Amino acid sequence: MRIEAWLEYFNNACKISNKDNDWKMLNISKYLKGSALTHYVNSCLNISNFDDLCNILIENFLKPNIVNLSDFSQHQLRNNLDEYFHQKLNCGRQLGLSPQLILEGLTDGMPPILNN
Repeated sequence: MRIEAWLEYFNNACKISNKDNDWKMLNISKYLKGSALTHYVNSCLNISNFDDLCNILIENFLKPNIVNLSDFSQHQLRNNLDEYFHQKLNCGRQLGLSPQLILEGLTDGMPPILNN
């Protein structure tokens, strides 16, 4: 089953059972399996609501997994710091970079005034 279809099924089942987004966030890990559960666990500190979770899962399962170092270094901070952070983090993880290198790479794409 595709991740979007599964998330829609889960969301509809929760609506029928009158489960709110807080319940979904507390209990979804019981229903996720395999790499979806792994992505959830790796991202859980960055997830603030059910929509964020859906976006992260869909992004990880639908985007191509082919990433190179230039993709990592070319990400630039524009308007959305949250989006920039997630893109750099996901790209760095796919490259197998250490957390320290990912953190160093985060500042590479920021405007010089913010680096100081």
